[in-house]
Amino acid sequence: MPQVIYSPRPAHRWKPGRQVPALLLLTVALCMVPTVPTYADPPAAGSPDFVAIDAYLDREMRELRIPGLALGIVHDDEIVHLQAFGVADASGRAVTPQTPFILASASKSFTALAIMQLVEDGKVDLDAPVVTYLPPFSVGDESASTTITLRHLLNHTSGLSEDTAYEPMLSNDMSDGALSERVRALSDAELVHGPCEAFEYTDANYDTLGLIVEKVSGQSYETSIRERIFTPLGMSHSFTDQTDARQSGLASGHRSWFGFPRSFDAPYSRAAMPSSYLISSAEDVTHFLSGS
Repeated sequence: MPQVIYSPRPAHRWKPGRQVPALLLLTVALCMVPTVPTYADPPAAGSPDFVAIDAYLDREMRELRIPGLALGIVHDDEIVHLQAFGVADASGRAVTPQTPFILASASKSFTALAIMQLVEDGKVDLDAPVVTYLPPFSVGDESASTTITLRHLLNHTSGLSEDTAYEPMLSNDMSDGALSERVRALSDAELVHGPCEAFEYTDANYDTLGLIVEKVSGQSYETSIRERIFTPLGMSHSFTDQTDARQSGLASGHRSWFGFPRSFDAPYSRAAMPSSYLISSAEDVTHFLSGS
């Protein structure tokens, strides 16, 4: 499964057009053939040292046996560096800044933005209970079922356990009802904390937010993300469907086997799309981070 390292500003009141400086790395475990570009001129004072950054990534890739990686850097609200290293699959196809990767938990940033767009449109209130927008929503605690708010979900303070994240990761459910069924299954989930008592990270929070996006917008979660985020930002190598992404060169997933990467065709499910399964490229995510 690819990993993403990013540092966006908080999602509150942010939408396409706002600018967020950040450094983005997309990595996937593949057969490594990294290359390091050369630069003729030293960086200007106060500017990122791209040679040093690329050399560092090259060293880390070799040490950690990361076979393919794409990099995008946003600095002073501008996209200033795009680079790719290694290969995208076992065929030896080179990674490029346009190579799509499954974003894993960076998908949550897009879901958070979709929620904040609805807030700015006056369609949802972060401090309203989830049942305001999803009347069937419930968890194993009857009282908490009516007091968990959207803000609790965004902040991972709903009280839901990290254990509630795992079941969708074993599913290949691509049906229209996958996300609704995923949230419905939380009805017997026992809370490990009361709402707003403690932080506990779990994908369930963001899958629930994704269903709220779906119900309030009146269109599928995937359509909402495409129409309100991907298209306005010109994210032409970003996808909400694995089949479409494969036609555009989706990087293969791998997992470690005694320290060496082995090809792994991981499950892919709409049940966890809002938390885990959006697909994008390094170049496209720099558009998301810079708002341009």
